[in-house]
Amino acid sequence: SGMYSTGRMLRDLALNGQGPRAFTRLTKNGLPLVGTTFSAALMLVGVGINYQWPGEAFNYVVSFATISGMWAWIMILVSQIRYRRMADAGLLPQSSFKAPGAPYTSWFALLFIGMVIVMMAIDKDARISLYCAPLWALILFVSYRALRSRTPSDPEKTSAETR
Repeated sequence: SGMYSTGRMLRDLALNGQGPRAFTRLTKNGLPLVGTTFSAALMLVGVGINYQWPGEAFNYVVSFATISGMWAWIMILVSQIRYRRMADAGLLPQSSFKAPGAPYTSWFALLFIGMVIVMMAIDKDARISLYCAPLWALILFVSYRALRSRTPSDPEKTSAETR
C-alpha cells in the first residue's frame, strides 16, 4: 500500500508541474505504474543499506529521517520568525492567531533542534546523516530549480491522455 500511495502522490506532484511528467501516466486500469515502480526501486535502496550495514541500517535510516524532519521544522520556525518581524514592521498583515510566547518560543525550539544536531554529531551512528544532509539538500535544490520553470500540467488533458 505504501508503494501504491507513493505512486499516487508522485502522480499528483507531476500533474501540478512539481515532478517528472512520466509520473502522470496511468495503466489502462488506472494504476500509476511509473510512480509505483519508482517507489519500489527506492525501497530497494533500503534493502541495499540493510545488506551492506545490517547492524547500523535502522539507525542510519532513522537518523536521516530525523534530519529531514528537523530541517522542515527549522524552515517553519525561521519563516514564522521572519513573518512576525515583517508583520510587526507593518510590511505584512498581522495574523489573527498569535502564537503563545512568540517569538521566544520559536527561538527556543530552534535552540532545542540545534542541541539535537549537536548530539547527533557526537553519536557515531547518527553522524552519517549529518554528512549526507548537505548532499541531499543539493540534490533537492537542483531538482527544484530544474522543475520550477515548468508549468503545471492540465489534469483533464493528462488524465485523458494517460487512460
